Amino acid sequence: MKLCPATVYLWFTFVEDIQDEKLLSEYRRLLPASELEKLERYRFDKHRKRYLVGRALIRTILSRCTGLEAKQIAFSREDHGRPFLLPFGTSPPPEFNISYTDGLVAAALSLECRVGIDVENSSREIDCLEIAERYFSSAEYTELEQLPEPLLKERFFELWTLKEAYVKAQGRGLHIPLDEVSFHLGNANSDPAESTSVVTDDGRQWQFRTLKPSDRHKAALCIGQETDIPLKVISKKTIPLVADDDFTMYKD
Repeated sequence: MKLCPATVYLWFTFVEDIQDEKLLSEYRRLLPASELEKLERYRFDKHRKRYLVGRALIRTILSRCTGLEAKQIAFSREDHGRPFLLPFGTSPPPEFNISYTDGLVAAALSLECRVGIDVENSSREIDCLEIAERYFSSAEYTELEQLPEPLLKERFFELWTLKEAYVKAQGRGLHIPLDEVSFHLGNANSDPAESTSVVTDDGRQWQFRTLKPSDRHKAALCIGQETDIPLKVISKKTIPLVADDDFTMYKD
């Protein structure tokens, strides 16, 4: 698979779509011993399956674009835990990020940009305002207070995924307080996919996209690069080792 410059690729895999035990066994064969050991440490079957599908997803994607065998792909971690692909050959390895939530796994990939992806199951019952009061900026909290349900919950998950995507792209984890990353998305009826914020504290131009992979899932993408060249974002639905169907939700 040839990656194009100035393009970010997203893949979404819905875990419930995979029921074939033979296929799940094939996924296990893609994982090295260290990941198989981690897999077995999960207490609940649904978490074990989600992790297995996620590792199969990122390993098959990276295998297709690097030419390496899926099981041979080696990762390391930055100081604050962000994973990266170890160099191979003479070309810099692609940037990637992965996110898990109930029912969904997502991966982002780019040749040259820092990427962060976050997905959340927005159907779960939570106290949005209580969480926002602790982790959101005062402006974001005030905006949420003024919204009725279900707009409140929709906007909460848009903001939460944007924050998480930015933190993951930066790779500094909890060293970036979430209330210091503030987004203004316009009125509640505006299309958040059109929202773009730029943060330049480290010299990068940060761009953001929001997506809705399903009726019960929210996703956000953060892209960091050293220029303001417009980027193309392509999303696809896939089942590792089976399908890579067109599933474009946002493309520009």
